[in-house]
Amino acid sequence: TTDTKCHRSTEGREFWFGFMQGRNSSSNHYLEITITSREYASFSIYVGKSTTPFYSGSVSPNSTTPVSISYSAVEPAVSEQILNMGIHLVSDKPVNVYALNHDNNSSDVAVIYPVVSLGKEYYAMCYTPHVDYTNLVHGRNSEFVVVASEDSTSISITPAVSTDGLHTAGTPFSIRLNKGELYQVQSLEGDLTGSLITADKPVAVYAGSYSTTIPLQATGGWDHLYEQMPSVRTWGREYYTVPLAGRSKDYFRVMASQDKTSVIIGTNAPVILQKGKYYEFTLNVPTRIVSDKPILVSQYSQSKNNDNVTNGDGFMVILSPVSQAKNDVTFVAYQSTLMR
Repeated sequence: TTDTKCHRSTEGREFWFGFMQGRNSSSNHYLEITITSREYASFSIYVGKSTTPFYSGSVSPNSTTPVSISYSAVEPAVSEQILNMGIHLVSDKPVNVYALNHDNNSSDVAVIYPVVSLGKEYYAMCYTPHVDYTNLVHGRNSEFVVVASEDSTSISITPAVSTDGLHTAGTPFSIRLNKGELYQVQSLEGDLTGSLITADKPVAVYAGSYSTTIPLQATGGWDHLYEQMPSVRTWGREYYTVPLAGRSKDYFRVMASQDKTSVIIGTNAPVILQKGKYYEFTLNVPTRIVSDKPILVSQYSQSKNNDNVTNGDGFMVILSPVSQAKNDVTFVAYQSTLMR
């Protein structure tokens, strides 16, 4: 069982986070940060190293405050360059924070973890790129982003596949970030799932895809995938899945942090995984997943063209293990007209 001191909560008073590059095919491309709270809270949002708030405001009890922010200010459009695009949010009372990257027919939201829930070791969970070479506004790279919460943070990155900046698959390379700096890594081609990120100070890591279909073979329905990665120390050994309403099935990936990890999915025979490797499968019924060593589990909604639905393209969700369960939860529901 995960040690209680490693419990991952989404509620806090200080957050460092960042956006990844999303599909930008229209004038309706925008970013939005949403703050919720159980009680009245005042907060300020800073960009990069700035000590002047980009926005200061408040949120009422059991309400939400959305804050729009220009994508040109905080959304990276390059791979493997240090950018002053990290976002810092501080509040006088505990709040929950959500980040939305929106474009017509391509949006995703990440739940943001507070600084106290950050760690020093991560594996990226992305998805296989589905590149439409006739229209590159559609699927390009799988990608992940690292944001530093402290100055002089030394970071080692071992990409699972070769990167757009020509770092070789399986070969570690190092960078140094100061707080507020952001570093995006995109694949040259292929899936960055299983890339290892380690740091000597706490960092925030986000992973997913610029825009892809789920599954890879789907004939249409490209969508941005964007989720915050939990640090390895918060992974668990027992998970429960719930099918998404109105869907024929959902895709899942389970990843190991240690060699020779045995994973049992429902009543199936064990799957043996090595560290940084994943197993992809589908489910359409509630299922228990257990392992003998810590694992990470992600759930993916199918692209609409592959699931015979009118609305609702692919998205990803990082599942919480039983050891991270909470009895009291605050959340925000976005308008369906914005999320397709």
